[in-house]
Amino acid sequence: MSTDTTAPPAGTGRETAPPATTSIPEAVWQVRVRTKLDDLYQQLRDLESRDGANAVRVGELRAQLSRVESVLGRSNVIDWLRGGNVEYAWQTVHAVERAMVELRSPEELLGLLPAYQAAAGRYLATDDKVLTAFDPTADQAQPALLRAKVQALLLRYHTESDEFNESVRRLRNRMLGLSVFALVAETLMVLVQWSSPDLQLLKPPTDAAGVPAWRLLFFVLIAGALGAFISALPSMITSRSGGLPYRLPFQQGLLKLAIGPLVAVVGIMLVIGGLVETTVNSTAALLGVAIVFGAGQQAVTAFADRRASELLSPITKS
Repeated sequence: MSTDTTAPPAGTGRETAPPATTSIPEAVWQVRVRTKLDDLYQQLRDLESRDGANAVRVGELRAQLSRVESVLGRSNVIDWLRGGNVEYAWQTVHAVERAMVELRSPEELLGLLPAYQAAAGRYLATDDKVLTAFDPTADQAQPALLRAKVQALLLRYHTESDEFNESVRRLRNRMLGLSVFALVAETLMVLVQWSSPDLQLLKPPTDAAGVPAWRLLFFVLIAGALGAFISALPSMITSRSGGLPYRLPFQQGLLKLAIGPLVAVVGIMLVIGGLVETTVNSTAALLGVAIVFGAGQQAVTAFADRRASELLSPITKS
């Protein structure tokens, strides 16, 4: 899957308008697909108008594109997790884009080549043979070879792009799973403390002796989430998603907010147990320590930040 739309239209001003849509896409990835579809429809009309012999093949490609319309509507949670709609939409667009190479003239392919190479260069090494195997003078004299080279470039670029987005989706799902697990664990902790008041996970300070243990635990969790939010705010503001449909920055923030309270509880338990050289004599001090430990979630979630940064670097470096 790729969210790239850098390849310019091959139009000459004679295209007709693309088919009208019945609804406006809601998600950003759907808007990108919709825009790409409109662009390809226009290019197909131009190819058909320039050479009537292309009419049959253009009709087949237009029908192939029309099947993408069905996945631009609302999707359920399972579709959102699996990413099947996203992958089907972009892989179909990619297949049509590669097939259109057969219908283009050598001059047109050479004109589009810099755009193809720029788009592929975001995912491929600069010395990759599919990027460097072009000689405009020699290739123009061998149209069949030029088309084969361009198709090889697009195929390699599309394959790398699809694998990249699959990796991003897997990371998104893992972060979401960890976030859900942390939230469930925190909820269970409060419920267990509420149902078993004699077993106190956190020793209350002297000024909170009459406070139910579950309520004190709840406020510590809230304080931990506040610390996590404060420490994660800069990275959440500056992070970029690269136009991907998986909202990695949002998932990173959710993971931090979910892990922070757990880190706060564990940290305070270490403090109360005497493993950390500090004391908690008041509720304010207890919540302050919880905020500090909640902010310490950065050390725990740094692996997710690094992995997200590594994955997004090819499409956010420009």
